[in-house]
Amino acid sequence: MEDLLQKIITKRNKVHAFVVKHEPRNKILINTAIICGVLGTGLAGIPAIGGASAIDSIKAATQPNLPVWQLLCIGAALSTMVATIATTLRSNHDTSNRLAKAQACEAKLEMLELLLTSHQIETKQAIEKYGEYSADVGFIR
Repeated sequence: MEDLLQKIITKRNKVHAFVVKHEPRNKILINTAIICGVLGTGLAGIPAIGGASAIDSIKAATQPNLPVWQLLCIGAALSTMVATIATTLRSNHDTSNRLAKAQACEAKLEMLELLLTSHQIETKQAIEKYGEYSADVGFIR
């Protein structure tokens, strides 16, 4: 039973380390995608909504006159490119799904540890549950 308890604790620590490492990265990618997407839309929307008068107003406010139209297009293109990259990184790495599985597994392992230490579960059943929970996070080594 002590060996099993140690395995549960070790696995829980690995799962927790995964969550601690990847949760901030996931939040950064989400926020980057949102902010850059909005920025790109806003930059593209200035000439679309304001037309030539908006471009002329921006040109008049800058000294020397800058190529406003080109700068807006470059800004919109770069912003949407960054938003696309952030979204793709999250999708390709399946970050949200993996984090959800890891957080659920961490809670289940904690419960299993409590059940085992308080002798509320038989060892055979605990081993089965440990195997089931570990399989859910097979991506964590």
